[in-house]
Amino acid sequence: MCSFHVVDPAGEAAPTDVGTAGHGRTTAADGLALDYAVRGGGGPTLILVHGWSCSQDFWRFQLQPLAERFRVVTLDLAGHGRSPAAPEARAWSMAAHAGDVMAVADAVGAERFALVGHSMGGAVAIEAALLAGPRCRLVLGVDTFEDAAFYGACRPAEIAARLRRFEAGFAAALQAMVTRITASRTDRAVVAEIADGMARNDPALALRVLGALLAWDIGPRWPQLACPVETINSALLAPGIERLALDGLVVHAMAGVGHFPMMEDPAAFNALALSILERRLLP
Repeated sequence: MCSFHVVDPAGEAAPTDVGTAGHGRTTAADGLALDYAVRGGGGPTLILVHGWSCSQDFWRFQLQPLAERFRVVTLDLAGHGRSPAAPEARAWSMAAHAGDVMAVADAVGAERFALVGHSMGGAVAIEAALLAGPRCRLVLGVDTFEDAAFYGACRPAEIAARLRRFEAGFAAALQAMVTRITASRTDRAVVAEIADGMARNDPALALRVLGALLAWDIGPRWPQLACPVETINSALLAPGIERLALDGLVVHAMAGVGHFPMMEDPAAFNALALSILERRLLP
């Protein structure tokens, strides 16, 4: 069964100075371009995986604090951010995005690493951990894994209906969604930034990727994992979801934030994430 820890964030965080990054480009197995960056030099490698229609920029508040203890790798999954791709460029799936993660891991020479995945990035991290086998030491999720509506397989008719909500006006639908799933106390400028950042992606491609996420099912994948999995999930959103039962998952319920805790309350999120990562990865 899952275990729960409640965290009550306090204080506000200013934008973080991300410092100097080593930027790189590599290609996925199917030839699509992938943009990545590396920060820090000491400590175990962390690979941060963004969510649906997001980008590696969504991690900017985490970069400096994490890089003080770890080697931090961020990437734009194919079709996101600075890794553009056409909707027809591949058969979009969580497994294909996991291949993106592994291509970057290989490009930066990460023999062993931990994965941090936000939202859809959690599903991608699960698939990448399965590809990586003993190379993956830990998966840390960020508001992910538990919601049956996103991580349990949906019927094709339901997927089609959910995609139609975005087809008429992608940017407006994203704005409404982001407003609904962020905390009311979150700075409205941050909410607008999240929605604007998500709306920069190609709507046709974004809908294909969302369809792939909704078709994915964590159930048969979960028992195959060999590494530990923890997640930092929103306590605010938890009452509204149908929760999946995932044996062995450790859930840290973070109060006062919605679906983007790393942006809504960076100081509290960073403190919690570092405590988990240090406990799991450092001697």
